Amino acid sequence: MASPRFRRGARAALGAGLSALVAAVSVARGADLAEIKARGSFRVLASADEDPLWFSLVKGESAGFEREVLEGFARLHKLRFQAVPIARWEEAIPMLLRQDGDLVGGMSITPERRQRVDFSVELLPARSIVVTRRPGPPVRTLAELRTARLAIVPKTTWAEALERAGVPVSRALRVADISAAVEAIQTGHADATVTGVVDFLLQRRKHRDLEAGLALGEAQSSAWAVRKGSPGLRQALDAYLAELRRSPNWSRLLVKYFGDDAPAILGREPVS
Repeated sequence: MASPRFRRGARAALGAGLSALVAAVSVARGADLAEIKARGSFRVLASADEDPLWFSLVKGESAGFEREVLEGFARLHKLRFQAVPIARWEEAIPMLLRQDGDLVGGMSITPERRQRVDFSVELLPARSIVVTRRPGPPVRTLAELRTARLAIVPKTTWAEALERAGVPVSRALRVADISAAVEAIQTGHADATVTGVVDFLLQRRKHRDLEAGLALGEAQSSAWAVRKGSPGLRQALDAYLAELRRSPNWSRLLVKYFGDDAPAILGREPVS
């Protein structure tokens, strides 16, 4: 508090300067856990067209895997859970940096993204795989991939994996999302698509004839993105995930949302 010896004008100027400084520091370091607790709400940024089995924006009988996990974190810290829709996925990080939310859910970790945001420990693997439909043959080799008619969601890590495998995205049928890619396979407009292992498992719940084939690139991770300068939130998320993975509830969630074989497919040690 300013000393009574300060003149009113000087006190006002100092107060304005301090307020601006505090605001600038707050924006620079992001809303850390203490600030989130003071607000009382935990705001999670999620894609507006997200698969409800992953994250339901309208909570009903099934919250979706990620939402159920994050709601557990909110309950642990006595916070009100708030879902914030992202109209276009490319706006996810800009919305986070504008403080429209505290966390972006389910984002694949890439070096480019690490330059802009920090990530929690791995939530689930994010390896890109080639997906086909039975009774057609699965794609097992790069040679088979290069001759297949592909549907791909552009500007995704899946499209990047395809490019790195030597298959230009320009040769593929470009679609809006993974549901459209699967529809293209179902209707015969494509032979295969490239998606993440988690998205494959989610789509397989609805289309039992889907089959996973060739894995592309190195193992990747899906994790939660937070603003740089939010160590309290990131560390709390890491601790929560570590404890959850040690509990029987983790396998229950994997089976509930991804199928009976999900613990074997997704239960590997997280990528560090």
